[in-house]
Amino acid sequence: MGSWASSRAWSRAGAIAQVVAVGRPRRVAARTTRILMFAVGSLLIASGVAVMLWNQIGPGPLDVFIGAVKSRTGLPLTFAVWLTIGAMLAIAWAIGRRPGPGSVIGPIVVGPAMQLALEQLQRLDPPSSFVLGVIVHVGAVLVVGLGAGALIVSGLGAGSGELLAAAASDRSGHPEPRMRFVFEATWLVLGVALGGPIGVGTVIVAALIGPAVAFGSRTVESLLTASRRQLDLVAA
Repeated sequence: MGSWASSRAWSRAGAIAQVVAVGRPRRVAARTTRILMFAVGSLLIASGVAVMLWNQIGPGPLDVFIGAVKSRTGLPLTFAVWLTIGAMLAIAWAIGRRPGPGSVIGPIVVGPAMQLALEQLQRLDPPSSFVLGVIVHVGAVLVVGLGAGALIVSGLGAGSGELLAAAASDRSGHPEPRMRFVFEATWLVLGVALGGPIGVGTVIVAALIGPAVAFGSRTVESLLTASRRQLDLVAA
């Protein structure tokens, strides 16, 4: 009886140890994936916005506002981004959505990365054809949408625009894409009033950024789900 109970205890302990041993790599892999998604998402956003600024047919509404802040204050682009995004995160927190660590760290990464990408792009001439410029701008919006989707799915904290739209959606009951459009229009009006740059590209971003973020979230989530299934099949 004693030996049976002892062997049963050892069996149970072994099973627990096996679960812990398997669970630990899974947790590490999940945490690593989240951090990687956050880093890639931040760089995608920085690259997409840099392309819009380089394209010279009009930045997005928020970037019109950031441009106005930059010109009014004389701050470098990186600091103008930090000031604006910090204010947006504070507003989102005040109306009900607490920023995650990624929401705070993201702008710290995006600001310098955007400035560096823009400096590299400015060595090249922007598209001379208006049609090609529009195509480049739409592609840049999709890149930003994928980046924002990666930040959302990572769970480390959504971007400032997504967080603010989500907070306003919670308060008003309106869908997030609609609230995103309202905020984009607000940045546009304020930016133009303060002397920020504007163009056809600004309208393109205002119209497409909400759907692009929704598309990006679905795409990243689908890719993540497919990757998990592949890993489960390999593990099995």
